[in-house]
Amino acid sequence: MKPADRKIPGITIDVADLVGVRRQVSGLSPGLIRRRASFRSGARDTRVRGRGMEYEESRAYVPGDDMRTMDWQVMARTGEPHSKVFAEEKERRFLLAVDLSSSMFFGSDTAFKSYAAAHTAAHVGWLASYAGDRLGGLIVAPDSHYEIRPGKSRSSLIRLFHFLSEGGQLSLPLDPGPSRLNHLLRELNRVVKPGSIIALISDFLGIDSQSAEILSAVVKHNDVSLYWIYDALEVDPWAAGSYPVWHRSQLQSVEVNGDHNGWLHELQSTHREAVEDLCAQFNLPLLSVSCNTELTGQIIGQLQQS
Repeated sequence: MKPADRKIPGITIDVADLVGVRRQVSGLSPGLIRRRASFRSGARDTRVRGRGMEYEESRAYVPGDDMRTMDWQVMARTGEPHSKVFAEEKERRFLLAVDLSSSMFFGSDTAFKSYAAAHTAAHVGWLASYAGDRLGGLIVAPDSHYEIRPGKSRSSLIRLFHFLSEGGQLSLPLDPGPSRLNHLLRELNRVVKPGSIIALISDFLGIDSQSAEILSAVVKHNDVSLYWIYDALEVDPWAAGSYPVWHRSQLQSVEVNGDHNGWLHELQSTHREAVEDLCAQFNLPLLSVSCNTELTGQIIGQLQQS
């Protein structure tokens, strides 16, 4: 059963709202998103990233040049070693990979994580659009999957907004199904082209060793940034009281006592460390977005700091 067709603030993912995000980022430098994407590789135009680079010219070999850039044809013709020089394409493929697993349909205050994820994608997507990137995306929801191939026009971004709205519809009763994070990563690895910029948006509650294994293939030839969507109850101490929680497909009551909640702190710390360790393992930038506070200030503030 789906709720009545009415807009619920902080829960309903409305296409018009996502389109409206462009007004909030229109005065910002498009370079914000490119600068964040270049976190791993330092200065731009310094690495060969497959199809993300285009051939510019060949020049005499200089000791220290990457052997993968050797121009064997020119070397055969001239008898002297030459290296290919590549310039990064002005238009890069930019993929928004959004996880709308069941765990994302939660929020203790202000908004659901699914809502925050969609609006994070809108902020990042509009900035990438202003930078002239070819936008595409992948979205996984509890019982659906959406794929948008990168395109030059902003219609690709609008299509993604429609899919976010569709995949983010709240169905009742909410089925606390398994995380689809690894499914998203596998699909990402399947469709991504070398040289792409990827914004991976999730609460990462489904993170495990397999996640790292799949991600290792994705980051090899692409610039990946992680956007961790979280709720305050997942990172802060809980007030004493009784809380209804899903456990092993059953709704149970958990009593929290201020003097005996070490187990909760351990769960929170373990998850935070898993996300941070994943970023550290592959040297990926991490942007943390709370679903409990205003989104634009958080997202833009952290992009400007990177």
